[in-house]
Amino acid sequence: MNEELKEVYHKCIEYSNNIKNPILREVVQTIYEDYKEKLMNKPATLSSHHYFRGGLLCHIYSVTRNAIAICNLYPNLEVDMDLVIFGALTHDIGKTNDFNDFIESENYSSNSSNSFALLGHSYEGAHIVENYLAKYQIDEQFKNQVVHMIGSHMNEYSEWGALVLPKMLEVIIINFADNIDAHIEPAQKIICDAKAGELYQIGNAPRPYYKSLNPSYNKNNQN
Repeated sequence: MNEELKEVYHKCIEYSNNIKNPILREVVQTIYEDYKEKLMNKPATLSSHHYFRGGLLCHIYSVTRNAIAICNLYPNLEVDMDLVIFGALTHDIGKTNDFNDFIESENYSSNSSNSFALLGHSYEGAHIVENYLAKYQIDEQFKNQVVHMIGSHMNEYSEWGALVLPKMLEVIIINFADNIDAHIEPAQKIICDAKAGELYQIGNAPRPYYKSLNPSYNKNNQN
């Protein structure tokens, strides 16, 4: 097991320790124990971002870190940090059923189950979390709010999208944190390899982008 991935896993557990609600804290830690190997062996997507072994875990960690940072930027915002942290840590747990373990191959693909095509990871993740919550005595409406963090984190209806559009600020924060990481991670190497003033293309982005010609930027960031 990669030592770096072990460290990322433990950082996720550290984040979960900040959840005050004992049921939510126990549920997320149990999920991480049960799904540890899958989280560490699967990519986050089939090609667009975090396309490497353990990419799913790294993405989830970054989304959780981003979500907490967003909340810290607005300290007077009344959001439930338990829901933000729980939701961020479990938002993509459904992908553990969608993807095979990563292999260095041009033929890598999702697994062959119909759930990937017919249900999507938002449904699968919501289903996983709801099954764990079912073992506890918990207010039904609050349980629905918890599951909403997973089922609505995509903030749009699409093949990969939400079961229902977001109805809580906490899941909007998770969505922004998710989008930041999904867009920035695949851009890092591309931007570093681009020359000053050069156009570069990031994945399926709608247009190419220019790299800065600022001489100070070049001096501090170019090899």
